[in-house]
Amino acid sequence: MTSDARTAPGVAAPTGAGGPAGGLHAERVSRSADGRLVLDGVSLAPAPGSTVGLLGPNGSGKSTFLRILAGVLAPASGVVTLDGDPITGLSRRDIARRVAVVEQQSDTQVELTVRDVVRLGRIPHRRAWTPASARDEEAVREALERTGLTGRAGQSWHTLSGGERQRVQIARALAQEPRELLLDEPTNHLDIQHQLDLLHLVTGLPVTTVIALHDLNLAASYCDALVVLREGRVVARGGPREVLTEELIAEVYGVRATVTRPGPDERPHVRFLGTLGTPG
Repeated sequence: MTSDARTAPGVAAPTGAGGPAGGLHAERVSRSADGRLVLDGVSLAPAPGSTVGLLGPNGSGKSTFLRILAGVLAPASGVVTLDGDPITGLSRRDIARRVAVVEQQSDTQVELTVRDVVRLGRIPHRRAWTPASARDEEAVREALERTGLTGRAGQSWHTLSGGERQRVQIARALAQEPRELLLDEPTNHLDIQHQLDLLHLVTGLPVTTVIALHDLNLAASYCDALVVLREGRVVARGGPREVLTEELIAEVYGVRATVTRPGPDERPHVRFLGTLGTPG
């Protein structure tokens, strides 16, 4: 088991009342809901430009933690800081200029094109009722180009597949010109090709990324560092090779597995053998 005290590049635990001055950091964040402790003293300090995978079974607190990082929910205790300032004291517009969020699924009944959706990412940078500036249109163009959607800019949102809609949401997030990107299980409901394409895209972006995932092998392949939650507490943090052990998988997920590490610089691979209650 990798303890919470261990750290690795990309996932250091903050120290001090407000954590490090730069970036998006959480320091001993806790929150309850319906009388139940959902998060219990969770800390996170991603290295700039890194991709941190947030792991754990259903109900472990991953989505709640992402919403607190985004400033959508306030912690009951602890603090989230953005460049050293408590995020609870910042306006939604100020946060959105730095932090972009991609939810599991997005939908709308309004008839929108791909370009219309991506343009929504410019709202934090514009005053109400003002027309789009040249910089707004350039940011939209760059986001469409980076996500390979330039040829689909005029296509209706409602004609897109699930994987294409996720790609559009990432383009919308990029149009915000964020430095931090938060994604809540973006590969859910996608086929294998779209999962790989999406994670390849996300991990190649010049931003700091925190991404909640269920698939341990995808996390091992694409994340620089991992944080594992169980019942709202961090039970492991570090690089994929250190965190993904057979003992941790059994303890956190209740599953028997073998973990192979082909070489000193290669990512681990998890092969699941069954639940702990099934015969070996």
